Amino acid sequence: MTAYAIAAGVVVVFAIVAATLLNRHARELVRTRKLRINRYKMRRKHSEIRLDVFGSPRVVDAVKKYAHDHKVSLDAAERQARIYLFEIMPKFNLLAYYRFGGPIARAFLYLFYWVVVDREHIERLNREIEPDAVVVYMINHRSNVDYVLVAHMLFKFISLSYAVGEWARVWPLNHLFKWFGGYFIRRRFREPLYHAVLSQFVATITRSGVTQGVFLEGGLSRDGAFQKPKLGMLDYLVLAKRDARFTAPLYFVPTAVSYDRVLEDRNLSEELVGVEDRRSRWEKLSSSVDYLFFSLWRSFRGRFKRYGYAMVSFGRPVRLDDFVSAHPDVLAESFESRKPHLTELARTIMEKISDAYPLTPVAIAAWVFAQHEKGAWIEEETLTREIEQARTSQFTGRVWIARESTGAEIWDGARLVLELRHLVEREESRWRWSQRELTLLEYYSNSAMPFADVESRGWKARSVAAE
Repeated sequence: MTAYAIAAGVVVVFAIVAATLLNRHARELVRTRKLRINRYKMRRKHSEIRLDVFGSPRVVDAVKKYAHDHKVSLDAAERQARIYLFEIMPKFNLLAYYRFGGPIARAFLYLFYWVVVDREHIERLNREIEPDAVVVYMINHRSNVDYVLVAHMLFKFISLSYAVGEWARVWPLNHLFKWFGGYFIRRRFREPLYHAVLSQFVATITRSGVTQGVFLEGGLSRDGAFQKPKLGMLDYLVLAKRDARFTAPLYFVPTAVSYDRVLEDRNLSEELVGVEDRRSRWEKLSSSVDYLFFSLWRSFRGRFKRYGYAMVSFGRPVRLDDFVSAHPDVLAESFESRKPHLTELARTIMEKISDAYPLTPVAIAAWVFAQHEKGAWIEEETLTREIEQARTSQFTGRVWIARESTGAEIWDGARLVLELRHLVEREESRWRWSQRELTLLEYYSNSAMPFADVESRGWKARSVAAE
């Protein structure tokens, strides 16, 4: 018995020493890197979040209504609200984020892509925005790689908390995202109690200065073009300004991501036309992990080729306080009263994302192919000339941060990716887009369309079979 007691004591002492050393290492990491880590990301502050959420009149009323509607006791309704909050809240781990997540993210990104970021804009933002300002990065959604790409690009400046969809609620992704500061949201869940808890949680962390990343479109683009912005998360962020304690300025930073190859492009474009992927989330994750290890093996053998560019660029920020001053009804009690102002704000942000969107060689090449008849052969000389014309006339003024500048260079960069995927065919000096891959032609040519053009065209909905 004494031996067991001694062993238990040794384990306890070891755990205390390890925890002390890890906390000291975390503090040293913050100090040496001058990181902006908000205190509400730390686990010891979760009790403050719970008090704020469950002390909110809106949540109190929602709990009572849930108990009445579901014919359960108030204790049962409060228990359900706690379950929702536990599901939503992150478990940010500083060392996991900076010692594990950062290196893994960098290795993953540079395995698959040539990563380019418009650092001039982000450095200017850090200089111009007030030190006490709260910042939310509003991002267009192209790929699930977006989470990794944007967080990696901002790694040196801040740690980013994402609103993560249900797709990642599978082991071990659920724990990883929570360790890295992500909070989970159910995008199509209509339970009023859930949304009361989520709304108050978002308001609490926003008021408390947590830097967030939000995908304004609410989901991945199925046709490659910009999507109609969703108002739910934007509404929650704006409503944080109802709190008189929230005196710091709130900025929405338009953040644009683009890729020469979106890893999920086939599945996404097939969903648009009604081809349903019936695999479970676990099967999809397993398939992705298998593909990752296969790619790593090919990389070690020198046989893996990157998929072109992954790019991030930033637009001019929108100061919410100025918008609220000009549109006070955006804080109205009724959502119907808020909706037109939220729609205007969402459109403004999406237009700024569109203005900042960096074009890729594949996007321009696909746009040029799409201007010709399907299946038409194009002389390489004509192709490079039209690519250069598109770059300097049709897309003049659009963000270009790729290293290629001439039509020939842009085509060479695009061709490497397109040939690797068998999307183009060659006959002597002529090229055409493969007849079997016309869906992807539309997908990548759409990615070059500005938001205003997509809005004028109308939003493409998934077919009934895909819903």
